[in-house]
Amino acid sequence: MIEFVPLKDKEKSVEKYFGLSEIEFCDISLGAKYMWRDEYEIDYAVYNDTLIMKESSLDYKNVFYYPMGKDVLGALNEIENYCEKNNLPLVFGCIDNRHVSYLTSRYFLTKVINDRAWSDYIYDAEKFKTYSGKKYSGQRNHVNKFKKTYPEYVFKVLEPDDLEKVEEFLREYESGIDQNDKEKLDEAKKVYDYVYNGFRLNQLGGIILVNGKVVALSIGERVKNTLIVHVEKGLKNYQGVYPTMAMEFAKAFGDNVKFINREEDCGEAGLRTSKLQYQPVEIKAKNTVEVKRAFDVLPFPIDLETEKLSLTDIFESDKEEYYKLCSDVESNLLWGFDYRAEKDFVDDKDYYYGFYLNLIKTKEERPLAVRLNGKLIGEVTLHGFDFFGGAEIGFRVQKEYRKLGYAYQAVLAVINYLETEFNLKIKMKCKIENIPSRNLIMKLGLKQTEKNEEYFFFER
Repeated sequence: MIEFVPLKDKEKSVEKYFGLSEIEFCDISLGAKYMWRDEYEIDYAVYNDTLIMKESSLDYKNVFYYPMGKDVLGALNEIENYCEKNNLPLVFGCIDNRHVSYLTSRYFLTKVINDRAWSDYIYDAEKFKTYSGKKYSGQRNHVNKFKKTYPEYVFKVLEPDDLEKVEEFLREYESGIDQNDKEKLDEAKKVYDYVYNGFRLNQLGGIILVNGKVVALSIGERVKNTLIVHVEKGLKNYQGVYPTMAMEFAKAFGDNVKFINREEDCGEAGLRTSKLQYQPVEIKAKNTVEVKRAFDVLPFPIDLETEKLSLTDIFESDKEEYYKLCSDVESNLLWGFDYRAEKDFVDDKDYYYGFYLNLIKTKEERPLAVRLNGKLIGEVTLHGFDFFGGAEIGFRVQKEYRKLGYAYQAVLAVINYLETEFNLKIKMKCKIENIPSRNLIMKLGLKQTEKNEEYFFFER
């Protein structure tokens, strides 16, 4: 199974994979990963020369990027196995519309979430170099006014010798921020750090000077055929400095690229208006895809009837009979789980019922009571929920009710329910030495698919 390590301070070691990504967003770049490394905790693994990243923040945990490299399908399998073994939800973030279509077709059930505030604004790189055409008349007018007002202005590529002047510029820029706006103040501090480390990270930077004073700064990078602008700051009292900087940056670094990515508007109305005025060729939706397991489609409660039995959820009033069922050591050995091995094990009815409730809470299992005349005599458990509509069924009945056909009747009812109502794929297994269970499973119509030293495995 893949093992993850923190990406922080190792961003440059995975840079090559960003250029191999099938998905292109500003987030999938070295500059973005470095600049926001404290806000977003990213862990990564490399599988068969393919980058796997998962991200966590204050708002979410373990959201996976789409794999980047030569073995995307193999990496997806590794992600799925990792989530199944660690009982984690499978969630993909930063997914474009094309790959949303693929993921929704790959999995049994998905939920797609899109927040317009995080869509990337994509522009035609050539248009930015001249602002040619009627649609860009506003930008041209602002640039012409800036040039007329400051005919001595100079654009130059950022060099280490410019850092002292850039720091003065950033201090002046920061002084114009509302001191109660913590988010923008925090971002300003990140810009300081990003500027000073930009050379080490091979980022592209430019400044505009008026009479030797820095009045605008822009930093970004090229990824494939796109120039990504991570930072663009200007002193507002120099009217027209922003469109001028955008044009100069495109002229300086826009060769051999087709698009300019000017990142998100973060839901700010003013910023959205400004970005729209620059005529994006695409507002690129950034989606989150939540993959659901079969557990998520099962209703509460479940109530099934057979000729002699009923199957329902397990209730607090069942504690005594459930204790009798779960505390049978011989039965548990065939069941494949020994409660006594759990570190918090207590041999009483409250422990076993609490164990059941936790299985529901963590979505690991969905146990159902098998009832004869209302009395709990056994259980059919749904577990092993995968991301492809598969569920495993386990069953057990109290000793005095075995060999009476109750297990067959109960499991068949559950299988018919799951297949008919939800089109689930049914799997089962039994211990090698448990011949009665093997015979019953085969009678239910399941075929043996494999075996190991401990179990026979079946599918229907």
